[in-house]
Amino acid sequence: MSGMSEPAPRRRVGHFVRARLLPLLLCVLAVAGAAGFAVVGVSSEERRDRDWRAASPCPAAAPVDVRADCVTTLPAVIERTTAKLNRSNRDDWLYFSGGRPVERLNVSYDTATAFEAGDHVTLTWWRGALMKVASERHTANEGVPRPGGIAGGVVFCVLVAGALVVLTLVRRRRDGRPVAADEPASPSVFTFLLPLGVAALWAVPLAGARPGRAVAVPVAAVGLLVVLVLLARAWQVSGRTTPLEPRPLAEGEDVVLPARFLQGMPSDPGLQGSHIAVGAGPMAVLSHGGPGRFGGKEIPEGRFAVQGIRRPKRFMERTVPAHWNVAELLDSGTPVRLAAAPADLLLLVQELERAGLGVSR
Repeated sequence: MSGMSEPAPRRRVGHFVRARLLPLLLCVLAVAGAAGFAVVGVSSEERRDRDWRAASPCPAAAPVDVRADCVTTLPAVIERTTAKLNRSNRDDWLYFSGGRPVERLNVSYDTATAFEAGDHVTLTWWRGALMKVASERHTANEGVPRPGGIAGGVVFCVLVAGALVVLTLVRRRRDGRPVAADEPASPSVFTFLLPLGVAALWAVPLAGARPGRAVAVPVAAVGLLVVLVLLARAWQVSGRTTPLEPRPLAEGEDVVLPARFLQGMPSDPGLQGSHIAVGAGPMAVLSHGGPGRFGGKEIPEGRFAVQGIRRPKRFMERTVPAHWNVAELLDSGTPVRLAAAPADLLLLVQELERAGLGVSR
């Protein structure tokens, strides 16, 4: 057919790269990156967390210096609080009686609402940052590092990005691309999304829990092994299959196939229907799935010229099932589209060819 002019070796290479190699490489990169963040974490926050945990209280005889590497703890009494729920946290304050140790401190909304006037608190500073505000009934963490939360978020984003790219590859591979008559009906590369989902089940919790390398490394190793097995399975399943074969057609017997014409406006009432009968007589459009040709509208011989077969376009042909193909036809120079399952459509096209209905090659 004329729409199938791309050389076969080039088409096979492109199909291999788009459908198998790129999804595999992207899955490997996404899982490897997620595993790395899950074990190592975000390095700057990890270092700050280790330094914070290792910091010791400042000596009692040393002058008060809230910017020191040691931990400075000062008492205070809250005079009043102000809190306004917004994204900036610029309107949330703690005010202290007597202006000691400072007149006021800008804090998060949760911290501002956790304390009341008259609360006796201790303020903890480290390297110039307010780390904690604590009273007898509540402790609010302000600047305490949370490397697990950041690492978990990064792991999740890495895996989601990998999944979105794989989905994009699937859609680009399918959306309106030409299909050769002998092209294998390859399984969808959605099989590559399963390893990413399994990786998320262990990598995100591992990154958030931050159990330490003694636990993280073995868990990640086992998780990676499982993911590699699933990737190998996805690679195998998405491999080459046998060439597409049309449905068998017994001599002198009718076969009613789910198929429909996709017409633009104005529509041709003679082409409206949900099935096409082929076999014992001329092709006919039916509004039912058989048996028989009751109410069928015969397609006159010589009406259509077949231009090619392609995959459906997502946005233009939303009513066409994703696993169907679309044949491009010419009806006296007017483009007409016929949609059906790949094997069924191939049979219909071959029947048009056998009937000699002006097929162009």
